[in-house]
Amino acid sequence: MKNKTIRIGFDLDGVILYNPIRIVRPIVTLAKKILFKKPEVFTYFPKSRFEQLLWTWAHKTSFFVSPGFSKIKELAKDKNVEIYLITSRFSFLKKDLDKWLKRINSKKIFSRCFYNEKNERAHLYKRRLVNKLRLDFFIEDNFDIVNYLSKTTKTKIFWIYNILDKHINYEFKYPNLSQAMIFFKKKTKVLITTDYFYPHWTGLSKSVFNLTKSLEDEFDFTVLTVRYSGNLKHKENIGKTKIIRINPLFSFSRVKYSPFLVYKFISILKDFDVVFINSPCSNILPISLIAKLFKKKLLIFHQGDLILPQGLINRLIEKVFNFSSKSSFKLADKIATYSRDYAEDSRVLFPFLNKFNPLLLPILINKPNIIKKLKEDRKITFGFAGRFVEEKGFDILFEAIPQIVKKMPNARFVFAGETKIGYENFFEKNKDKFQRAKKWITLLGLLNDSQMDNFYKNIDFIIVPSRSDCFNYVQAEAMLWDKPSIISDIPGARYLVKETGFGVLFKTENPIDLTEKITFALKNKEEITKNYNKVLKILNKDEIARKIKDFIEK
Repeated sequence: MKNKTIRIGFDLDGVILYNPIRIVRPIVTLAKKILFKKPEVFTYFPKSRFEQLLWTWAHKTSFFVSPGFSKIKELAKDKNVEIYLITSRFSFLKKDLDKWLKRINSKKIFSRCFYNEKNERAHLYKRRLVNKLRLDFFIEDNFDIVNYLSKTTKTKIFWIYNILDKHINYEFKYPNLSQAMIFFKKKTKVLITTDYFYPHWTGLSKSVFNLTKSLEDEFDFTVLTVRYSGNLKHKENIGKTKIIRINPLFSFSRVKYSPFLVYKFISILKDFDVVFINSPCSNILPISLIAKLFKKKLLIFHQGDLILPQGLINRLIEKVFNFSSKSSFKLADKIATYSRDYAEDSRVLFPFLNKFNPLLLPILINKPNIIKKLKEDRKITFGFAGRFVEEKGFDILFEAIPQIVKKMPNARFVFAGETKIGYENFFEKNKDKFQRAKKWITLLGLLNDSQMDNFYKNIDFIIVPSRSDCFNYVQAEAMLWDKPSIISDIPGARYLVKETGFGVLFKTENPIDLTEKITFALKNKEEITKNYNKVLKILNKDEIARKIKDFIEK
């Protein structure tokens, strides 16, 4: 079905051309009320030579093109949009008008340009043309004309107001052309490819879900992912984001692999402007190759190197990951991860720092304004959460817990997450360590959003004992809940604590140092919590969204 053509008209002076003299409009309006008895009289034709000289001088103050004009030129490229210039400049201003039309290259932008060659009264002239052209939108700076056209035509009239008219109520009013043009902005169509997406709830999937949620009004997102559970729909919309799930062919290690996802990618790629790969991604290399073959902008957000337990098969998987990631990063227009600290340490990112961008993804929490404080004499609660795999280092915490409790008898530990991970039986391997610390640990299992809110609300500190971690999403959420972090001094994971001071670092894989740093953190909690505002600043969702927008568009 053919798309409907949208017809848009623009006034010249005060809209396409910046005209500072229009600020006196309220004075002119007052003069009209005094001089003219009939309210329908808005404009007149200057007949005398003196009046025409004054009129010519007034129009000479339109001395430069409005900054938003570039957006009109961009809009003109859309085949489904017709753009018209309708100026009420009289016949004696034709010479100056022609200069401006040539200067702005009007023939390449406007379907037609109209001027008031028969010297009609401006409001009647514009009403006639707006109706004749059957415009959907018309952008005007004179409020008298705006008000008249909005009542006498079916066209939606946009008003570019000046500072003295700001108090006037009008539905479609904008301070300048740039702001008005946002209404017509064609959303960039972004195709996100990721192995896992909502409702899969790891940091890798949750972070990208929050990205789409935060910027769904700015971009047209489609997520192409694997249907990791038979309970999930093949297609659905969540908010304004479209999700396409492809059945996997087989599973290995952490991945549910689908070669069919590549075929689907090829079939829909023509409809998108940008390809955004959430890495690690099992199909990263074929997707990158195809995206560049079709000359699409390719962006890759890297969530961390693949680190697996010892074993020949796992080493082979890591080598495949290294090759495919590096090859894809070489093809990409831009790559990003959470911090330069991690990028410089990453075995696959480091060679491509010339196209690297440090970029946080949005952290969205439902923290209430007031958190009910618990009694001062309650136990000190340390939280830890995530996938129970070797990389996360929970065995290090198990080793430290008996020593921690000796120093702090009122300490307790709560774990949010699953202990049974199909592809890595790490909890069973550390059952002896768990048994020695069991009486101080509460296993909560996998929690939903509201349960995680309660988890964060009722802990005093979050502990992240990772061996490797690009960026710990649980840590970031806990810190936004005003819970200081005790975290391994490793590239990436340490970023938030180093930037904010809202927590302490301990030596990696060192249970003794972890015990000492937990004791230190408790003694200095009051001093540490003074840095909470730094957390709010660095994790500000609006600022993060702005940087992501720049990453995608520029």
